[in-house]
Amino acid sequence: MYSRERTALILIDATNDFIAEGGKAWPGLREVCEEVGTVPNMKRVLEAARAAGIQVLHAPMETQPWDYGPWKHRTPSHDGMFRAQLFQAGSWGAEFHPDFAPADGEVVVTVHKTFDAFHGTDMDMQLRQRDIDHLILCGLTTNTCVDSTGRDAVEKGYNVTFVSDAVATFTMDMQRATVDLNWPRYAHQISTTDEVVNALEGLK
Repeated sequence: MYSRERTALILIDATNDFIAEGGKAWPGLREVCEEVGTVPNMKRVLEAARAAGIQVLHAPMETQPWDYGPWKHRTPSHDGMFRAQLFQAGSWGAEFHPDFAPADGEVVVTVHKTFDAFHGTDMDMQLRQRDIDHLILCGLTTNTCVDSTGRDAVEKGYNVTFVSDAVATFTMDMQRATVDLNWPRYAHQISTTDEVVNALEGLK
């Protein structure tokens, strides 16, 4: 299903504010993350990708003081991020969680401001310059950044795999609606961590 040369893992928003103890959004994500096993599964997928030698891209969100507050067309999510000052540039919360710090040779995509990690970033260029067209997506949050990035990837002509137990959001209803109802409409594959790890091990 995957080739070493044309497959990449996209790790979305694996930052302290989301998944570290003390992160601003962690209290809201903890329950789903722990029920699903999200963070350990993200680590397993990342380790398997590194062992298989496929390209890894990190897609972080980062905000500046001038983001969201003065915007004319804010969404409820923008309002929430502005109130909490999530992912403030230069803050501990915007840093990568230590378990997901980029390694040598891995790409850190320019930061995204809303949900789609392609929009306004160099993600598409980084992938196409490497002739990559199969993407494995995991990270935070299931129904916003992961979903939006995957949808845009499909529209751009990429083959998209979502890792259903290496993602999380704020409620299990949101999680199930995205994984069980939305993704089957457009994803090429919806796989578990075990299935992705086994597939990547087969590339050795």
